[in-house]
Amino acid sequence: MANTQQRKKPSNSSRNGSPQRQQARPTQKAPAVKAAPVKSPVPAKAPVAKPDKRFSLQPYFLLLGAIVGIVVGLVLALVAGLVVLLPVFALIGAAIGWVTYRRAAAQSFSLVTSYVAAQEIDSEDHPRLFNLLESLCAVSGVAVPVVGVTTDATVNAYVVADPLGDEQSHIVFTEGALRVMERIELEGFVAACLARVKSGRLELQTETAGVVAALGKFIPARLARKALEACFTQQDVFDADLKACGITRFPPGLIAAYEKMSAESTVTSGVNPLNVHLWLANPKSAFAASSSNATGGDASSSTVIGSEVVHPALATRLALLREI
Repeated sequence: MANTQQRKKPSNSSRNGSPQRQQARPTQKAPAVKAAPVKSPVPAKAPVAKPDKRFSLQPYFLLLGAIVGIVVGLVLALVAGLVVLLPVFALIGAAIGWVTYRRAAAQSFSLVTSYVAAQEIDSEDHPRLFNLLESLCAVSGVAVPVVGVTTDATVNAYVVADPLGDEQSHIVFTEGALRVMERIELEGFVAACLARVKSGRLELQTETAGVVAALGKFIPARLARKALEACFTQQDVFDADLKACGITRFPPGLIAAYEKMSAESTVTSGVNPLNVHLWLANPKSAFAASSSNATGGDASSSTVIGSEVVHPALATRLALLREI
């Protein structure tokens, strides 16, 4: 028997009938056609919300100062014939109005802060509160505010901010809020206060309350009412609640906090007609009930009745939060 086997020539078909690969023949290349460049789809951008037109008392001070300057210039023009200096007096009057506004805005912060008698606290007094506060401030990008506590056994919070941005914002918690709230509830509660600071509306609300209170009878009642209506609206409250959920990323915490506030009382001491809107919830429930009955309206409407602001009802805010 031979030690070597003869090699079989490759056949076109195998025994089981399956065709074998044929040697690829060189083919002529088709002329290259330049394809049109394909544009990569541009990701859709979220619509950028335009900032709302914010009411401020500053233009009124500038206008009032300019009018006073024009009047003074007219008097001097009639007496000494200095008509050329009329625009100069208008500019001087506007500058005086601007300086007056700056001083009134600076005093408004201290005035509004003094409405509520509170004791300043730190992390040694309430470590759980400051642990939550500092972490939520880091998440939201808000500077850690000055914190105070009142002796009220009810559940509420008072939030103010410096209109000129020179000082830290202030948050005053009632003693009842720090006592009855669990950690998850307190986290949502603190986030709701920081959302007020982050909204950019708190400076205007503090400014309006302080300036109107400082000038008192010198401001017409119609202008004071318009200022309150413009600085605090129902939508401001709902937007702040949504921002609070964005800070914690846990809406049930804020819902539980508002449920605890509904079960307890939100009526607090140290309430002034001009600082009602600076509380997290309505601090004068009795006023809301009597006002709604007197006017035939709904107490949940965030409107100005008389000289006071009426908050949206917590039941309405809870219903919107549960829809998230």
